[in-house]
Amino acid sequence: MKRKWRIVFAALCGLLLGTSPLAHAEGELMVIPATTKVFNAHEQKVTVKNMGDAPLYLKITVQKVMNPGMAPEKKVNLGELDHPGLIASPDRLTLGPGQTRAIVLKSLVEPEQEALYRLYIVPVRSLKVDDAPQDKMTAPMSVAIGYGVLVRHMPPPGKQKSGWTYRCDGDGLTLENTGNIRQIFTDVVYDKAKPAQTLAVFPGTPQHFATRHMTLSVDGEPVTLDCP
Repeated sequence: MKRKWRIVFAALCGLLLGTSPLAHAEGELMVIPATTKVFNAHEQKVTVKNMGDAPLYLKITVQKVMNPGMAPEKKVNLGELDHPGLIASPDRLTLGPGQTRAIVLKSLVEPEQEALYRLYIVPVRSLKVDDAPQDKMTAPMSVAIGYGVLVRHMPPPGKQKSGWTYRCDGDGLTLENTGNIRQIFTDVVYDKAKPAQTLAVFPGTPQHFATRHMTLSVDGEPVTLDCP
């Protein structure tokens, strides 16, 4: 028996950047903002809007980034954490054409240091087998593609501290955050073959570089690091 697959709905989820649309013939999703901060006792909202002419069915998940500032990221689902720092609600949404809804991010604890999460908003597509046997069940499938909204879980403003240091190791140098919020380094050059780059070093996640010499800027001030 020949099976005919009919696509009921398919929306391709790509990289969520700013007010970036995720477009398909059936629907178009807009998400604002691309990055946000969450503080304890203060809910934060992410707005989603269907810019298309057909309904959108969305699955919403949150993952914690275990090595913030590093590439590739190592992420863990909230359900796998003993003590997740925040949650998102709802976990599923239906958006009609032109409809706007809010996803609420809620802190569960006051973090001692900044933590990084990604909020994924993924359209769901359904595949239907027209001639499937009656005893076979069909189910929706989700398109697990793309990155989500960057969420920074922050200590209270009055308890935030900035600081950094570096140390010389056997085969290079290591940048280390001594505060409790991320430290941004700009104009970082440690290999003449590479262009200048920007680095974010988070508390608890030092970054090692196989070089003995590095130049960078911190808050607009140039700094040179040398290891003997």
